[in-house]
Amino acid sequence: MLIGSNVFLQSIVYVIVSVICAYGAGRIHQWYMHSMDRDRAFREGYNHGFHTLFPLAARGSRPEAPSRRSRANSQTGPRG
Repeated sequence: MLIGSNVFLQSIVYVIVSVICAYGAGRIHQWYMHSMDRDRAFREGYNHGFHTLFPLAARGSRPEAPSRRSRANSQTGPRG
């Protein structure tokens, strides 16, 4: 008995092939969307990290400007 001679078997094989193709297409779509989400998360995380850590690192390399009160005290000397 060949598959070509029975319409019922042809229908079953057609449905099975359709389900397998739909599953494969869904997995490819899921893989593509996951990779896009991962790339976006990487870009956003990199930007956030850069904007957070760069000022922190740059703050330590620059000497702190003296305040007005400490400059006034150093120019007039200690009172007392």
